[in-house]
This record gives sequence, C-alpha cells and structure tokens, in this order.
Amino acid sequence: MHFVLGPFMAGLFFEPGQVGADAYERQKSILEPVTLGILGPVFFAWIGMQLDLGAFFAVPWFLAGLVVIAFLGKLLGAGLPALWSGLGRRDAAAIGVGMGGRGAVELVIISIALTAGVFENPQGDPIVGNLFSALVITAVVTTALTPVLLRLLLVGTRVQS
Repeated sequence: MHFVLGPFMAGLFFEPGQVGADAYERQKSILEPVTLGILGPVFFAWIGMQLDLGAFFAVPWFLAGLVVIAFLGKLLGAGLPALWSGLGRRDAAAIGVGMGGRGAVELVIISIALTAGVFENPQGDPIVGNLFSALVITAVVTTALTPVLLRLLLVGTRVQS
C-alpha cells in the first residue's frame, strides 16, 4: 500500500454529509492552502528532481512514440464514447483532447511506481532505464499541449450558458 491511499481514503469519508457543512468548510479552509501552497509544489519539485532529461537523447523515438500513444489513447478513450453518445465530432474531439490535461494524476501513479521500484534496471536496458523520465515528460507534454489544442479545436465556437 502506498502512503497516498490513507489520506485519500480519509478524504472520501470527510464530506459535508458526514461531518456537517460547517466542520467541512473549516477543515477545507485549513487543508486547501497547505495542500495547494506547500504539499503540491513539494511533490512536483520531488518529481522534477527525479527526472533525467537525458531521456530526450537516450530514447528519442521511444519518447516520441509514447507521447503520441498517450495522447491518442486519451483522445480516443474519451472522444469515441462522447461521439457514440450523440455529441458532434468537434465536441467529442474536445472532450478527448481535454483528457490530455490529466497529467497530475499520471504523475502520482508514476511516483507510486518509482517508490515501489518498478523502474529499477539491473540489465541496463536504455528504455527501462529512462522509462520514469519518459513517462514524466509524456505527462508534462500532453498536459502542456491540451490548452493549445483545445483553443485550436474550439476557435469560432460559442459557449452556451
């Protein structure tokens, strides 16, 4: 079990219906600044400290393929069901592209794998040795591309209120 599961489970049970709206808002006002102002940035700094930018040069084709596969997986994994549910192509594509912005979730999963030793590389394989960095770079690239692609995709559309 990973250390994030305990706080996650506590958060699931700490909701207004269980603890009361006032207690919930009080605790939220205490925890939110700590989480967003301290713990979140420390987590992302820790991920950055583990990153080896040499992956760009060690396995460039693998990295490029991983970015393409990750982005297509999100696009198709969310876009096709949206299309099948009756949304138009542009709206379905926007939903699929919008999934590219979920990099923080990926980084949490990658960090769990790192601490579990999944990325250890006793044989010295260049792909396995750079897999952690390639996955982090992929999460960052897909997250960074999402707003740019959404803007291009949704240019000329109006938001309905």
